Amino acid sequence: MKKNSTSTNIQLIKAWMKEQNLSTFYFSSSDIFLNEYVPLEDCHRYYVTNFTGSTAAVLVPLEGRVLLFVDGRYYEQADLEVDSTLVEVVKVPLSSSLNLAMFEAVQTRKMTSLGAEGDRLDLALAQEFRAITNLHLYNNAELEQVLQFEEISFDKKIIELDLSLVGESTKEKLNRILKDDEAIYISALDSIAWLTNLRRYELPYQSIFRSKALATREKVYLLLEHCEGEIKNSSVEVTIGSFSKLEKFLKPLPLISKIYYSDKTINAADYEKLISFYGLEKLSNLPLGINNFHAIKNPVELESMKSSFNRADKSIFETITSAKAHVKNNDQFSELDFYNECNSFYQKNGALAQSFKTISSFGANSSIIHFSTPSKDIAVTEGGLMLLDSGGYFESGYATDTTRTFFSGGVASDKQKEIYTLVLKSLLHAMNAIFPSGAWGSLVDGITRRPMFGYGYNYNHGTGHGVGINVHESGYRISMTSNIPLVENLVGSLEPGIYLPGFGGVRLENVVVVEKHPTLTGMLHFRSLVFVGFDHDLINKLIMTKEELDWLDIYEKDCAKFGRSFIY
Repeated sequence: MKKNSTSTNIQLIKAWMKEQNLSTFYFSSSDIFLNEYVPLEDCHRYYVTNFTGSTAAVLVPLEGRVLLFVDGRYYEQADLEVDSTLVEVVKVPLSSSLNLAMFEAVQTRKMTSLGAEGDRLDLALAQEFRAITNLHLYNNAELEQVLQFEEISFDKKIIELDLSLVGESTKEKLNRILKDDEAIYISALDSIAWLTNLRRYELPYQSIFRSKALATREKVYLLLEHCEGEIKNSSVEVTIGSFSKLEKFLKPLPLISKIYYSDKTINAADYEKLISFYGLEKLSNLPLGINNFHAIKNPVELESMKSSFNRADKSIFETITSAKAHVKNNDQFSELDFYNECNSFYQKNGALAQSFKTISSFGANSSIIHFSTPSKDIAVTEGGLMLLDSGGYFESGYATDTTRTFFSGGVASDKQKEIYTLVLKSLLHAMNAIFPSGAWGSLVDGITRRPMFGYGYNYNHGTGHGVGINVHESGYRISMTSNIPLVENLVGSLEPGIYLPGFGGVRLENVVVVEKHPTLTGMLHFRSLVFVGFDHDLINKLIMTKEELDWLDIYEKDCAKFGRSFIY
């Protein structure tokens, strides 16, 4: 894909930095919409690291190796993908963040002049950089004179969803969010898709579409670079134009006295354009944008998600059943076959797309948390752990996400049973947690990890993320450091794991809805959207309590109602 090698790209960017009197250059993993899943062709960080994971941050110092900052999901993958003579992998601990680790590097290494792409840098991070160094912003055209980026094109048809799938019209949403003479600038793509009830599947593993928007109480003014398909929504007005010409898009729109934006989701370049067009006095930061509105699902959305998970569950159960049968029958069956079969089952059950790249790993590869390179040369045989993390999009355009680890066949070892059972115990404790309304996500994280702590195990990632139009949605986060309150009708994952490099790993994940507890006033609990049974070939019931065994039996019987339990 790359026109030049990583080594050549690093040399080119450093030579240009010297001309610009920059001590460092920052590359994000995002596109101009600050999106998570970006085609590698459009992920500028990739060109100077060769790292393919979805999340990372990069500092290119004028002297020395490129610094690639990754969290615990990518420790092993980053080591495997980068050339360590060119790139230093900075493994950020779970108690910190990529940004904090970068700030420390900028300060301790005295990086006094930092360059960055203004249209790929969120405003909040730009302001934090400005507090510790001299920040210089550049645009895409300037970087294209230095590095040869691959061209990308987008041509998917736009889809308008029926209210029976989403439950609320654009007009009703606008009336809830904004008052008269107020507007909000939006470039967060899942927020735009939710507000307009439109989907497009234009970017990898997402039902969203590339766009920018200004929403008033009356209408969403939508900027697109092209539009295949008809938009009948009378509350949406489309302008076809260039994303780089934001002022031209804004000029004919109604004059508003107050314009909200989110410093977490607007890029620094767009913010400067808003200032120049409206003036600073009209702008007001709304850090979460409209995310809190779409993170809390309405009853129709919950039914749509329930329907999607039902078909995703079927695809997962069929994949596990088929994989085990292949091994039992001594069929030629590879790790890549495992990947392809899973995706085929999703398509058979009506998926329009996957909601992220399917993780299908066997044996030692199951310890790589976000494993992404299933191989036709790795045969699936008896005696190994198989990890399947998959999700899909069905007609409503809401993501699904579920992980099951299972045993390929034969007799499992004591160590395989131990780590599987401990992860299962952790998931059961999370799923059956009871907590006060508004409790922080860190409370549930502690409940989840406790069963494995007693055996000396832990995992280097969060316990849960929000799920919505994107498979990762803010507004819900279960982690050691999460101060996000849990409230009714949030949807998110619970996914503990244990990973032993060179041996294998286990992760089990259910997506749940936060609900009022049926009998305890002021308390909340989780309701599962996932009903796929667990692999009892890997369970050591001797290290499970009676309460845990009861929880397991109740869940298995619920799975059996759908024909998706391996024991009933």
